[in-house]
Amino acid sequence: MKNKILAIITIVMAIVVVGLGVVMVGAAGNKDKEPATTQPIVITEPEEAEEPEEPTEPEEPSELQATLFFASDYQEGEQGSPADNLKGILNAVKEDKPKLDGTVFCGDYSNVSGKDNFQITPEPAISEIETILKDAYPDLENDDMIFTQGNHDPLTISINAPGIHEFDDYIVYVNNTEIDFPWMQGKTSGCLYKVKHTAEVMKIRFNKMIEAGEKRPIIVAQHVPLHFTARTSSENGTGDNLYSSIVFDVVNEAAKNLNIIYVTGHNHSNGWDNYMGGSCYFKKPGDTILIPEFDSNKTTTDSFTKETLNFTYLNAGYTGYCKSDAADNTLTGTVCEIYDNKFEFTKYSSEGVHPLSAAGAACSDPSDTDMISSENYSKEIDSPQKVERK
Repeated sequence: MKNKILAIITIVMAIVVVGLGVVMVGAAGNKDKEPATTQPIVITEPEEAEEPEEPTEPEEPSELQATLFFASDYQEGEQGSPADNLKGILNAVKEDKPKLDGTVFCGDYSNVSGKDNFQITPEPAISEIETILKDAYPDLENDDMIFTQGNHDPLTISINAPGIHEFDDYIVYVNNTEIDFPWMQGKTSGCLYKVKHTAEVMKIRFNKMIEAGEKRPIIVAQHVPLHFTARTSSENGTGDNLYSSIVFDVVNEAAKNLNIIYVTGHNHSNGWDNYMGGSCYFKKPGDTILIPEFDSNKTTTDSFTKETLNFTYLNAGYTGYCKSDAADNTLTGTVCEIYDNKFEFTKYSSEGVHPLSAAGAACSDPSDTDMISSENYSKEIDSPQKVERK
């Protein structure tokens, strides 16, 4: 028994010794190693994904409804024959625009010295214009052509009646010079009454159009323009468009609801329109325009009000001659394309596409520098220009 106990003790001690050896070996094997350290956990923010660029909205498809041609002042001068000038302009137009649906001419079809007050029949010139237009665009009918009266022209059978002329995709509103919107308004008796009457009739007709929800563009065609120049002032003495504010106020108010395009001619001599760009000017809604102020006891005015336009305003383009000593004197016509959602305007000379407006400059004789500062001079405006429809 004693021997068994001794044997058991011996075995136990052996196991302990072996265990201690293992521990010591393990400790010796790890003595040169760096103690384990806990690495900090770094949480990195995920990189922000770049936001995809918003796709640009494609331009809304447009449906072309009608293409019109505007021109004026078909008068002999120092720049060749009006017939050759018009043919050259139309040749350039036809390269880009194979079809015309209508035309508007804004008066003055003759030029005889000393006979500038409704004295020379426009019939031969209008017949010539019709032939030139039909040669270029055989599908045009006489009824597609509008001719307004200028200050040289008596009212003859070829001059369209004043007021509304309706077409499928547009309306032309004619103001003739002798009875609706005269020239030399300050110098000629009865003009204030005529202009007031014209404005009242326009207001009635425009209000009816607004009530009816009219969306077609209304092209107001007249010879004498609305804006202030030295021709209105004491520098000239005739108060040419002295009362234009009466019509302007009616048109500008109606244009808050109607698509109005106002087209004129007349100021192609003496550099009257130099500050507007000379032979070519164009203004769209949101642009400013100088409108004469008047005193009914005076025949002229040197004052004007700067107004903001609610409608498009341009000259048709002179086809006979233009005298401008400081600004553009190019002979042109204007194409107006009517789309379902916009209008597009392009000026053409015989050389092709032309700016809608040149940079403005002073009129030297008679001088307008004391009245119109350079801040009111037009900037050059390229063709074409788009105007959104209401």
